[in-house]
Amino acid sequence: MSAPASRQTLLIDAHVHIYPGYDWEKAVTHLLANLPGAGITGKPLIIGLLAESRACRFFKDVLATPSAFTGNAVQLTPGPDPQSIAIRVRGVLAGYLVAGRQIVTREKLEILALGVDVSIPDGLTADDTLDAVRAAGAIPVLSWSPGKWFGLRGKIIRTLITADTPDRFLIGDTGLRPTLWPLPCLMRLAGKKGFTVIGGSDPLPLSDEERWVGTYGITVTTDFDPENPTASISRLLRSRTISLTSIGQRSPVLAFLSRWIRNQFFPRRISD
Repeated sequence: MSAPASRQTLLIDAHVHIYPGYDWEKAVTHLLANLPGAGITGKPLIIGLLAESRACRFFKDVLATPSAFTGNAVQLTPGPDPQSIAIRVRGVLAGYLVAGRQIVTREKLEILALGVDVSIPDGLTADDTLDAVRAAGAIPVLSWSPGKWFGLRGKIIRTLITADTPDRFLIGDTGLRPTLWPLPCLMRLAGKKGFTVIGGSDPLPLSDEERWVGTYGITVTTDFDPENPTASISRLLRSRTISLTSIGQRSPVLAFLSRWIRNQFFPRRISD
């Protein structure tokens, strides 16, 4: 019998990558340490929403061999529901990682499928990808990415925002958007239309990027069932009445330029 839901403060990084080659314990430790909980009464739960690309299978690996994910202080184990991983620090529950996927559309836009470890192929149109994510029971997120919300792709995003209702998908802001980069006009338009905007760190597949996990996200105090964390998060993100607050800090301009240039010209190789 499931325990009743109770009020819980959540600190959520809604765009987490743990790429092959990452030090997983370093990434999770930064997730726990970076999400700011200052001024919060009681002990918040840390939530990382995975957005794994086609080449990544971190979630599957933890479920398949949990014994391989016991570090010096942090341990990962299968969570209380099939789409979650429990994070424990010296045996004490600190939060959860929740399954999710990142799909690259035909137009080279990024759409996240949160809450389900679902297989959706890259290369579909943005419209068809959103439909496939919803059909799989996941939460679709149209994610901002540097340079991809302009020109022809910007027109596609504008069409999706103006033609659709806010319950079809969410908008994803990321820590990659530099601190001096103003809120994109399409994100402002989405906000005016009532689309929910969520934030996440979105680390890159580069060495030492683990330190950026948890630097940007959202917080909320809401009903939460610890035995059904994925369902609780899904209800939260689908709600049209719960207010989310941004927390953390996006990448400083010089750090962003360094990271983006490295990613464009000197990427870490990840086998497909």
